[in-house]
Amino acid sequence: MTSQNLMEAIAARVKGCWLGEEVYTKYLPKDFKRPSFALELQKDEWTDVNIALVHRTVTLLLTGFVATDAYGDSDRDVLNQRMETACGLFACGALPVDDRAIRVQTIRGTGAPDFFEVTLIFSWIDVRPDAIAPDAPHMEHFELNMTAKE
Repeated sequence: MTSQNLMEAIAARVKGCWLGEEVYTKYLPKDFKRPSFALELQKDEWTDVNIALVHRTVTLLLTGFVATDAYGDSDRDVLNQRMETACGLFACGALPVDDRAIRVQTIRGTGAPDFFEVTLIFSWIDVRPDAIAPDAPHMEHFELNMTAKE
């Protein structure tokens, strides 16, 4: 599973909740339309588990935008409600991504005068890419010869 696959699954879930609203993943245009969302990969960490596995932690930032007034401010009640809904989208159950279903480890929402942000942290164990890890023999191929000491 790649971080791109995870981002596509997140975008699909957001689009399923807010039909017709754009989820920008490549860049945020200068004159983007509101209401909409931006999704970005903030961090992708790989930690060694063993010769064949790595522990992956991916941090994504979902930013939500609603209409603004003449001063550039948005209705705080609308922002708060949308932030709560966005957090709830990922708080229940597992998120299907390719052939897996992973749960979000941390959900953190923060507000601002004209947008809100929801930080999503996912964590899972994955197979090392073939280019990095050699093929490890299966356990069935090991032979142990032991003698008992008296």
